[in-house]
Amino acid sequence: MIARKYTLAYLFLLPAVALLAAFYIYPVLTSVVRSFTDWNGFDAGFLWVGWGNYKNVFGDHHFWAATGRTLRFAFVTTIVQTILGFLLAFFIYTLVSDRWRKLMRVAVYIPVILPGAVVSLLWSNLLSPNFGLVNEVLRAIGLEAWARGWLGSTETAMNTLMIVNTWKFIGMTITFYIVAMLAIPKDLIESAKMDGAGSGTLLWHIFRPLLKGITEVNFILSLIGGLKAFDLIYMMTGGGPGDSTTVLGIMIYRRAFLSFRFGEAITMGIILFIVILTLTLISRRLIASREDEQ
Repeated sequence: MIARKYTLAYLFLLPAVALLAAFYIYPVLTSVVRSFTDWNGFDAGFLWVGWGNYKNVFGDHHFWAATGRTLRFAFVTTIVQTILGFLLAFFIYTLVSDRWRKLMRVAVYIPVILPGAVVSLLWSNLLSPNFGLVNEVLRAIGLEAWARGWLGSTETAMNTLMIVNTWKFIGMTITFYIVAMLAIPKDLIESAKMDGAGSGTLLWHIFRPLLKGITEVNFILSLIGGLKAFDLIYMMTGGGPGDSTTVLGIMIYRRAFLSFRFGEAITMGIILFIVILTLTLISRRLIASREDEQ
């Protein structure tokens, strides 16, 4: 009877295991194998090149430059998004009534669900050097010297993309924080207020410690998203001007679909996966160690 029970359980799991093997395990293993070949992405045949792709990638200074931009983009957007999202969530939680709070939660989450193409088109028009609203507002308030081609300058393009990326995804951070804040017992907050705790004290000594778990989730999700950034950058700058916004996602695309060196592109993808996994584990370890110290 027990054996039959377990057999039935395994049969129910079989479709999920089959889908996992077909759409995840098999593609991953195939990609790892083809990273050691000169596959061009189209022909069935390929030659085994061993560690050749890895040597070419690690010896390419463009790869290291793109890696540096990727890390900068990911860490800056993650830190800004986490801190600003926490502060905005605290503002919405403490200063907005319940009815308006629900409306604001929906409003801040709208950019998250907008397609990347829509966000890219919207901000490309807003940032247009000739008729964009951003430059028009700067000129209207007497700051014409600040007006410029935000996406066409190597000095401002990457920072501008960071702002757009933060604008799109910060709603997710805010929503997570608000949901977590609503789970905090109101008696605890009321007791702190009765003891004379102001907004700053509540923020730092009540909300911050109690929201460490959701902070870890937000930080890791934002970091992974920043490391995988592609669509906004590709559609807004294409990696330019020059290579100033060429992150690893853009470089992998170019190597695969423009140079047709899929073996090297897969190699870069595997390296990016290892970087994401390593940084995620390090982030979790650092956050956990700080919690233990406190």
